[in-house]
Amino acid sequence: MPIPFLVAGAIAATTVTGVGTGVKAAMNNKEAKSVNLEASKIVEKAEEKLNNRRKKANAEIESLGEEKITILSTTIKEFLSLFQLLKNVEFDDSTVGIDELKNIGVSQDLLADLETESFNAAKIASGGLASLGTGVAAAYGAYTGTMALGTASTGAAISGLSGAAASNATLAWLGGGALSAGGYGVAGGTLVLGGVVAGPALAVGGLIMSAQSKKKLNAAYENLSEAKTMREDMKNAGTVLEAIQKRSTQIKDFLTLVDIEFEEKTDEMRQIISNKGTNWDDFNRPDKETIHKAFLLAQIIKGILDTPLLDEDGAITEKSAEMLETSKSALKQVQAQKIN
Repeated sequence: MPIPFLVAGAIAATTVTGVGTGVKAAMNNKEAKSVNLEASKIVEKAEEKLNNRRKKANAEIESLGEEKITILSTTIKEFLSLFQLLKNVEFDDSTVGIDELKNIGVSQDLLADLETESFNAAKIASGGLASLGTGVAAAYGAYTGTMALGTASTGAAISGLSGAAASNATLAWLGGGALSAGGYGVAGGTLVLGGVVAGPALAVGGLIMSAQSKKKLNAAYENLSEAKTMREDMKNAGTVLEAIQKRSTQIKDFLTLVDIEFEEKTDEMRQIISNKGTNWDDFNRPDKETIHKAFLLAQIIKGILDTPLLDEDGAITEKSAEMLETSKSALKQVQAQKIN
């Protein structure tokens, strides 16, 4: 029996519609796959840049820490051993009041504190800086000498340190790997950089999407939007890391500069004691000036050691910038200091 025209037309229309729907679904699926791939590449590229920043920042913090350990275990140790030999030391009142040194906020127990820190640093350095335990140099670079003592000196990982170190995932993340590695990568990265890293990273390839092609395509564009947001977040994070790296380098370079002059004055102290003994009253004005300058340089170094680079939340401290400027001014005054 022949198929009525209207029924045949309906079947044909249905067939055409079905074919069209299939073609549209295939196109949607193809587009969704392409969009997801674009989103994935955006995240991967952004994370690669952030990871490079992370490595550079970590390297500078460790380098700063190594410089602190070296100075404490060498020049500071030598200065203390010489200064403790002196008898009847009395600095003239007119030479003590350098305002910049007061602003640095050096402890009243300068020599005792330096002796403790020098002793611990010497123990660490005795094994060689190349063999430092995980996080030790970084702890010295990021925190004050006293905050690092008793924790970093054990060679413990940052994640195992007590006090500020324990509540700060910064160094664990900086030294621990990319965001995609998980663990401290995500949790630490978010905490470290003030929440600007919006982990976890997109798992574009593993998304469970609806079988309907339209929903797949919508989900893909949502992924792309999230990927672009994450790219901006990681860019902001990179800016934070760049600032940390720059500040670390500035402090290390200045600390090295002060130590060069400090070492020179310490050597001169050794010659003075070798030639004239240890009684302050037996020294002439230039001798006293040399010893006093060495003492003031020790104060500057102690001020640097007492100023943390990072706070407990992992943010770079304003105090570290203020300390740097104040210390530079203090160094100029010490260099020009004369004893009346």
